[in-house]
Amino acid sequence: MQIEFSKASASLNLAAAKKPSITGATRLETQPTAVSLKTGLQAPLADPLWLLARQWQFNEFQGEDAGTPLVVKFAVNGRPVDSFRAGHDAQQPWETLQPGGVPLEARVEAEAAWKTHPRLRGEAGLQALRMAPNAAVRSALLDAYALRIDPPTDPDADHAGLVWSTLFDRRTVDAAKLLADLAPLADANGRLASLPAALNVAVGDVDAARSMLEAWLAWAGQLVYEGKAASGPNPSWRPERMEYAFSVASGTVGLTSDEYTDGHVDWEDFRATALPAQAAPPAPPAQSFAVARRHPAPVRYPGMPAERYWEFEDADVNFAGAEAGVTDLLRLTVTEFALTFGNDWFIVPVRLPVGALYDVSAFEVTDTFGITAHPGPIQVAGPAPWTMFEVSADVNLQGTLRHAVLIPDSLDGVQEGAVLEHTLLARDEMANLAWAIEKKVQGVSGEPLDRELEAKGLAFHQQIQFDSGPQSPQLVYRLATPVPANWTPLLPVRDPRFNPDTALVIQLARAGMKRFYPEASVEVIGVSDPDYETFLVLLDAQDNFIERVAIGAELRAYVFYPRGWLLRRDPTQPMAADDTLVIEEEEVPRIGASLKRKFQYARSSDGRSWLWIGRSKVAGRGEAASELRFDVAVNKTTLR
Repeated sequence: MQIEFSKASASLNLAAAKKPSITGATRLETQPTAVSLKTGLQAPLADPLWLLARQWQFNEFQGEDAGTPLVVKFAVNGRPVDSFRAGHDAQQPWETLQPGGVPLEARVEAEAAWKTHPRLRGEAGLQALRMAPNAAVRSALLDAYALRIDPPTDPDADHAGLVWSTLFDRRTVDAAKLLADLAPLADANGRLASLPAALNVAVGDVDAARSMLEAWLAWAGQLVYEGKAASGPNPSWRPERMEYAFSVASGTVGLTSDEYTDGHVDWEDFRATALPAQAAPPAPPAQSFAVARRHPAPVRYPGMPAERYWEFEDADVNFAGAEAGVTDLLRLTVTEFALTFGNDWFIVPVRLPVGALYDVSAFEVTDTFGITAHPGPIQVAGPAPWTMFEVSADVNLQGTLRHAVLIPDSLDGVQEGAVLEHTLLARDEMANLAWAIEKKVQGVSGEPLDRELEAKGLAFHQQIQFDSGPQSPQLVYRLATPVPANWTPLLPVRDPRFNPDTALVIQLARAGMKRFYPEASVEVIGVSDPDYETFLVLLDAQDNFIERVAIGAELRAYVFYPRGWLLRRDPTQPMAADDTLVIEEEEVPRIGASLKRKFQYARSSDGRSWLWIGRSKVAGRGEAASELRFDVAVNKTTLR
C-alpha cells in the first residue's frame, strides 16, 4: 500500500493498487458421450425450482383455476324457413319451400337453357334416338322433331357454330320441342296418355314408343333445371344492378338478399325484416332438438402455437413475427387470438336440418372438478353493427333474432362449366364514358365465340391513296376514331324519377355504336372492290345485332348492339324498340365489374344432381381505354 501526505490540504489519501482482470462468458452446451440420444432429449434439470421460476416469468401461475369442460348438455330451437319470393318486389307472391326441394342457388339463378343452347337440345335428342325401340320409331322422331341449326353468318368468328350446325342440322331430335309436346300428355306419375299428334308411328309400335318416351321424359325432365325462366325472364335477376335479389321467410321474419352475386348462399347474404301479419306466409311449427350429452373438443387449426412452454412447435406459422400497423385491426385480432386465447376455445358438433333459424335455449357445462355451470351467450358492450354468424336485423327484430343463426339450404362444392358469356363493365375517363365490353357470347350452337376475334373481322378502315407530290395533304380529318364492335357504350342519363328536392341521380343507359361506310359503287369509292362489297353484305346479314339506318344515297350507317344475353332481352332476334337496359351508376365503379354466365352442377344433401345456367359478378380489371376521340386530324403516315 502506498501512503501520500499533502501538506497543503493536510489530508491523508490511501490508494490501493489495481489488479488486472478478464471479463468473459460461459456457455453451457450438451456434450453427449453415449451412442443413444435419449438422455440428451430428456433435458433433466438438477434444480426444479428453476423451471418453476420460468413458469412464474411466463405468468403460468396466474391462472383462473378453472376446470376443463368434460360434458355439455344443450337444447336448440329451430324455426324452419319454408317460403321463397323471387326478386325485390314486395308484390311478388310467396312460394312454399318443400323439404328436399330445389336448392336455393338453383332456384335463384336458373334461367332458360334449352332455348339458349341448341347443342344441348341436340345431344338430348340423340339420347332419344338411342332409346328408340326400332328404326321406324327413330325415323318418325326425326321426321317430326328434326333439329335445325342454321350455319353462322360469319363462320370465321363462330367456328364451333359451323361445326355443330354441320353435324346436328336435321340429324338429331330437337329435345325442347319434344319436351313441349310430351309435357301436356303426361300425368303426375309421368305416364303418357297418348303420343304427340306430330309423331306418326305405326300401330304396332305405339306401345313401345310410349314406353320409350316415358323413360326419356323422366330422364330429360331432370337433366337441366330452368325454374320460372322456362316461360319468361328470371324474376330474381335485377338488370339495373346486374345482381340477384330474393327473399325467404319463416313466419313474420323475412330474410332478404338484395345483392347476391357470388354463387353461394350463406347467412351473411341476408338481412332480417319484420313482415306484416297479413303479408307473411303461414308460420311453420317450431322444432326443438335436445342434446343430452356431448364431449367438447379443443379448437385446433394449422400452425397453432404450443400451449405449454416446453412443447416443440412445427414452426409452420410464426405469429410472433406478424407485422401490423395501427390500422391493421384484423391482423392484430387474429394474432391476439392465436397467442393469448387460442387454447380457451372448445367445439361441440351437432347435426341440424338445413333451412332453418336456430337459437340455443339451454346450455349446461360440467368441468373436471364436477362443477356445473350454465353459461350464456357473449354480451356485446354497446351497440354492435355486426356480429359473427348473426343475421343483421332491423329494430323490430333485434330482440327476436338475438343470438340466432341461419343455416340456409344451400349447396357446397358447386362445379362450374366453361364460360358461355363474359362481359366487362368498365369506365373510360378519357372518353368520359362507361363501356360494356363483350369478351365471349354464345354462337348459333350455344357454344361460346370470341367477340374480340369477331370484332377484328368486322373492323373496316377506309383506305385513302396519297400521292407523293408536295401539294398532297399531310393530315386526314376523322369525325370519330373507330371503336371495336364488341364495345357497347353506356351513356349517362338522368333518372326519370328525378325529384328537384333531392340530389341528381345519374344512370347508365345501354346504347349502340354508330358507324358510317360509303357505298361500294365505283361512283363513290372510285374503284371496284369485291372484298369491300362482301364486307357490306356481311354487315347486312347479321341483323340480330347490327341495324342498318337510312342516311343517304352514297353513305351507309350501321348501329352495332351487344349480342349476349347479359345485355339483351333476346339476342337471337333483331333489336326491338322496347329492349332497353339502364344500369345504376354505382354498379360500374372505377375498378369495373366482370359478369359471367356458365353452367353450374352440384349435388344437394339428398344426393340429387342439379344442372342449371347461372350468372356471377365479381370485381373487374380497372379502367378501360377505348381510344375514342372526336374531330381529330391523323397524319397520313400513321393512318390505318
